[in-house]
Amino acid sequence: MTEDAIRVTAGRPTSSGDDRHGGGARRRLPVPSELIVLAATVIAVLIAAAAADNFDAPIAWAFVTLLAFAYIISRGLVKRGSGSDDGF
Repeated sequence: MTEDAIRVTAGRPTSSGDDRHGGGARRRLPVPSELIVLAATVIAVLIAAAAADNFDAPIAWAFVTLLAFAYIISRGLVKRGSGSDDGF
């Protein structure tokens, strides 16, 4: 099999019916699921900071900043590893 044929068929089901992704078409969310998890976690951290006496606002915002930083890095790694030619 040539390199071009491998590149074209990589990650797609083969003609023999070998479906590695669980079958059927996959729906794409309009928002990445990681963003939903990030938003829920940020809300949880801010609620915890408001409710707890020993969890100050500066610490909460530091956690929110770290979460946002981790999200940005993870999205960058996903885009870089996806092989798309969108500027990376």
